[in-house]
Amino acid sequence: MGDGKNLKKILDEQEKSVRWLAKETTISPTTLYSIIQKDTAIRFDFALRIANVLNVEVSDICSDSALKAENWSDESKIILPELPHGFDKVLDGNRIKTYLKNSLYPLMELFGKQSMPKLDEHLTNYYQLTDEGRRDVDSFIEAQLQIKKDPKRAADVKKITRW
Repeated sequence: MGDGKNLKKILDEQEKSVRWLAKETTISPTTLYSIIQKDTAIRFDFALRIANVLNVEVSDICSDSALKAENWSDESKIILPELPHGFDKVLDGNRIKTYLKNSLYPLMELFGKQSMPKLDEHLTNYYQLTDEGRRDVDSFIEAQLQIKKDPKRAADVKKITRW
């Protein structure tokens, strides 16, 4: 079963529509319909957004065997290879590296070097939270975005391609 069929199965099980998923993930409905109809692979960054919205594991959607839990022992750790200098270099087809290159690295660039220690602290603290704690933090951030969103920063984020 390909990624498109996996996605369709999960949507059917959760009684969710493609249009709903498109709205929640900001992935165009045309792209989602194409993935489902052609049963094609899903880019990792899309799969990550979809998995978060549907509350499933990325490996439930992506057929990339490297992401499947049964291929990892409890002691296994994901070790990302060192990425080449510059973002314009061609990387291999690894979905995780593509996600880092197209989404996280440009976002980190927006933060700047001075913010990296604080960003690292936030990510480390977030990781340590329980699921309930994470939901609380997510809710707080959503509420703050409703009243304190910086228009310039929001515009900067929108400039990141393949977000």
